[in-house]
Amino acid sequence: MKLELQFSVKFAGASTGDFAIKESSTPEAWDSMNETKKSLTSYEQRTLAAVAERIFPGTDTPGAAEIGALAYIETALGGDYAALVPLYRAGLRALNRHAKARFGDRFAALSDERKDLALKDFESGAVAGYKKAAEFFETVRYHVLEGIFCEPYYGGNIDMRGWRLVGFPGQQFGYPEAYINKRVDLEPVTVNKPAEEEK
Repeated sequence: MKLELQFSVKFAGASTGDFAIKESSTPEAWDSMNETKKSLTSYEQRTLAAVAERIFPGTDTPGAAEIGALAYIETALGGDYAALVPLYRAGLRALNRHAKARFGDRFAALSDERKDLALKDFESGAVAGYKKAAEFFETVRYHVLEGIFCEPYYGGNIDMRGWRLVGFPGQQFGYPEAYINKRVDLEPVTVNKPAEEEK
């Protein structure tokens, strides 16, 4: 069942039968990363994972975690988005405080319905004691979508799963026929192929 909230962006038109799911990008998968590369604590990562899965939930198709959005965000926060680490950490703390104040438990432990209510509060900026609630929510939402639809080279969109969901053919070097008013049914291609595949 797809969310009907303003921040839901789940796409239709693709099923898990279209591609194989080899692995998921979860907080557990992050544990294999070098500790020096992590920008968020394990607790913060679990909270972020719970947020991402409500922004882009898995149904009969992969959600944010399986597609790789979380690994993308962690990589970005350790690089070009390093200046946003304070916003993430403060926002995740505020989200857990808000969840405990309103529902009596940390955000990741809430039911999906209560998670959605808490996120709607952040989306609207209606969070006492945290003026950047709306900014935090919009930043995370934007980064989750970046991680789902980015070039796989940047750490997200594992196996081009995000592209497959919406039928995006990727960086094709040409087309055998004109795809005008017609669904593109080509296997997606990424520009940044691993070196061994280019040989």
